[in-house]
Amino acid sequence: MAESLRIATWNLDHASNSKRPIDLQVIQLLRIQPDILVLTETCKEVDLESHGFNSYPCKANEYGKYCSAIYLSQRINFSKRLTTYDETTACCVQANTPLGSMIIYGTIITYHGYKGPMNDSPAWAEHYDAIEKQSDDWRRLGGQVPLIAAGDFNQTRDGSSRTYGTKKGRELLSANLNINHMHCLTTENFGAAGKLKVDPSKGWVRNSIDHICITEGAFRAVRVGAWDHFNEAGLYLSDHNGVFVDIEQ
Repeated sequence: MAESLRIATWNLDHASNSKRPIDLQVIQLLRIQPDILVLTETCKEVDLESHGFNSYPCKANEYGKYCSAIYLSQRINFSKRLTTYDETTACCVQANTPLGSMIIYGTIITYHGYKGPMNDSPAWAEHYDAIEKQSDDWRRLGGQVPLIAAGDFNQTRDGSSRTYGTKKGRELLSANLNINHMHCLTTENFGAAGKLKVDPSKGWVRNSIDHICITEGAFRAVRVGAWDHFNEAGLYLSDHNGVFVDIEQ
């Protein structure tokens, strides 16, 4: 049987706020059993270390939380940290895995309403700028070693009518993935595929804006899946679905 790795990502919706039960978020993450996990909008209280994971967060923001953090299971050996364009937004490590060495880049691509450091940017302008800057990171960091970029990309890419983001943003990300010889593995409409359930409060399936992208030709995706932003009792765990990909060589 071929060796495989599970890569997962989930935005925890400002973990440790009063609305999101961290203990239930952790239970959900352990059910997924990832080898490589990128969490966004997380914090130190999300304790995966006691369950055998090593964590590599970005720099804490002014609220003491992390925009992104990478977690590696015991199957994965940390090699070194790599510098990103913005250490409070994106984190990056190189690791040795059963499938060989790879670079893992965890990130949030800026959301539509961020107005920039001068508080004067129009909607989506900082999103476009972040795509370009992160693409520069991918170009600088990638090459000899396969690169995985995962996190909250703040855009739907499933082609459905229930979209978040702009046509320009999707086209810009696609162009920059192509430049870096990468492709997005999570463009599937998970609701239409029956992999996500209808939100019991809203009456529709939430589309995914968290994504996993990978160097073309490096690995084969043998399974792509997602989990709901609520649990079996209908309790919200986040305002994002989580996504995962199983890869083989």
